[in-house]
Amino acid sequence: MNGKNKLMLVAAIGAVLVLIASTAVRCAVTRAVPDEPAATAAEAEAREGQPSQAAASGDAQTPKEETMEGSTEDKVLSALRSHAWQAEGDAGTTISFRDGSFVEADADGFKVTAFEVTGAAESDDHATLDVTCTRDGDGGAFRTVIAVDGREGSLKVSSDGFANASAYVQGSANAGPVAVDGITEPYTGLIDGRDAELAAAIASYCADHVPTATRAEFDGEVFLDIPDKRVTATFHCDDKAATVLSVAYADGAFTVIG
Repeated sequence: MNGKNKLMLVAAIGAVLVLIASTAVRCAVTRAVPDEPAATAAEAEAREGQPSQAAASGDAQTPKEETMEGSTEDKVLSALRSHAWQAEGDAGTTISFRDGSFVEADADGFKVTAFEVTGAAESDDHATLDVTCTRDGDGGAFRTVIAVDGREGSLKVSSDGFANASAYVQGSANAGPVAVDGITEPYTGLIDGRDAELAAAIASYCADHVPTATRAEFDGEVFLDIPDKRVTATFHCDDKAATVLSVAYADGAFTVIG
């Protein structure tokens, strides 16, 4: 074999050896690395900086300011319902707040105004409710603001939507429990003889919602819901607004609504 042929044979053998070595290396790498390459540190940091899927889709938690308005509304309404209010210097002119309405009373009678809260705000010693009102007998709705100012013991509620006075101050609530009168048979039997629990339920409700009431009298009427096993009776309070209470008894418990 001449020198030229020997040189070509050596080159061919070398190429085959390189090909075999390359194939072996690729096989080893394929076995060592999974099909999906692991994320690099830079890629992981980039992902952490991106918003979560829930946030991107709009499912993030409700902003704090939206929940605060609801708590302010509840706080103001609770204060309005649980206090006695009278015109300054005139204990005979009063206003009382219920769920969704307020009742103004004076020597000529009383006026009932239904309202719906559309906004609420509060700051130090001051809180407001934006409301839409409908007054009994007046027909059309109107908008106004109910403001509560001061601190416990010297609170004042005012609004240009009130009928008998532009403002009322904190009055004296009934210091003792509300007396419950007129309970007779067969009503006692229908509530399983739980007169004491009935009186406690009415007293608790009046303390929060009818603070000037001293007495609640059973009017003698009972309504039976036989399918739901519910007994409902009506009681009349002696506050100036003449609040009427509906007391339901079912499953061994009382529910009072005014």
